[in-house]
Amino acid sequence: MAIANPMMNPRLLEGLKTVVFDNDGVLIDSYEANMRYYGTILEQLGLPPMDDAQRYFVHSRTHDEAVRHIVPPELLKRAFEIGSGISQADLAPWFKRSDGIREFLEWLRAAGFNLAVNTSRGSSMQLVLKLTDLEGFFHPVVTSCDVAEPKPHPEGLFRIMRTHGVRPDEVAYIGDSIVDQKAAQASGVRFWAYRDMGLQADVHIDSFWSIRAAMQRCYKGLASAY
Repeated sequence: MAIANPMMNPRLLEGLKTVVFDNDGVLIDSYEANMRYYGTILEQLGLPPMDDAQRYFVHSRTHDEAVRHIVPPELLKRAFEIGSGISQADLAPWFKRSDGIREFLEWLRAAGFNLAVNTSRGSSMQLVLKLTDLEGFFHPVVTSCDVAEPKPHPEGLFRIMRTHGVRPDEVAYIGDSIVDQKAAQASGVRFWAYRDMGLQADVHIDSFWSIRAAMQRCYKGLASAY
């Protein structure tokens, strides 16, 4: 197990061309926003609040999977109607950009790395990037709307590798859930776990400041201004 820090073995970071990010829990802290969204659906349906297991599930799965997990079949139609009436813009106060992420992205971009997103979030993804001032960093942004099989299926990561013409060993995927871990394992890319030591990962990241410092040491001379 390797923990990202400036003194870590640089061989664990060498050979990268592309860095892929999960969104919820990695690029942004959207936990409170998601809890309010799904909590509103349950409240309007007269259902009890989510338990811990349900909260973990909805935070890492697609919208469709999440709603079907917490709502009984006979109420699904109404649940989706309620959800469609909740504006993501209204949840903006509870979207928080992860500390140090923009600085890390700026360094990676200046150093010449390809940056992409592979997320379970759907059509709201572009709005979330806009609200958190993270537009323009990523290509492609693969959401659950763009694939036939969402995570943990590796389809999204395969699409990103084809787009940039890179091999699995040239890609690191930064995620925070077992869904991300399984997607990385299925695609063969390196998995870097963000703030979850319980995941099986090549590198564990406690902060984006520490992984940036480690990358700067490994890739000396690239984007020195950052």
